[in-house]
Amino acid sequence: MQEINETLFYENLKLSQIYCEQQLLNCDKNTASIFRSINPIINGRNIFEFKISDYGFAPKTRYCFSTEWTQDPLRNGNALYNELFDLQLLKKRDHLGKTLSNKEYNGRILVAQIDCTVTDGASEVSSMGLIDVYDCPPIDTWFYLLDNINERLLFAWIPNEFVYDANQAIEVNCVDCLSWFDEKEPQNKFSKVAQQPDNNPKSFYDIIRKYFK
Repeated sequence: MQEINETLFYENLKLSQIYCEQQLLNCDKNTASIFRSINPIINGRNIFEFKISDYGFAPKTRYCFSTEWTQDPLRNGNALYNELFDLQLLKKRDHLGKTLSNKEYNGRILVAQIDCTVTDGASEVSSMGLIDVYDCPPIDTWFYLLDNINERLLFAWIPNEFVYDANQAIEVNCVDCLSWFDEKEPQNKFSKVAQQPDNNPKSFYDIIRKYFK
């Protein structure tokens, strides 16, 4: 398994918490787009486009926004996720500069096995567009990417206001590729970010290893 940089894990988590809190000020945005403010142009098009969908329900019953990738992230050697992950961290650092905060942020860490999806749209529908059709959390929330040969874990910060939506996605996901980090280890403190890494490095590594089959 790829070596885990615990310090970077916490630093990137804090960065994403601050960034996501700023996006919450854009309360006029819909659930699909509020945490997809980082939307780079690739091959002349934004990587994310948003549309209103009825998700196949009967007319006049349920409409909400969905996210459409203009490039398939699972093609071309699956490199797009890695490229976007690095880019979004750079944009957050550039945007926030030296912004510091000792504030504790309420929310939970979502873990997505991004190479394990059936693209059936169930998680997208149930989360009102927070999670996309590839069972991936929105890009603004990403903060750590872990590679294990052919399997990757994407860690995302979900503010309290959207925990319910994310949990709905977890409950309907048929391949169990979404889960809460703190549920792997009930005694840890990840539902609220710990300000310092765990004094016991082994416990941190053990939590991560539980995700790999």
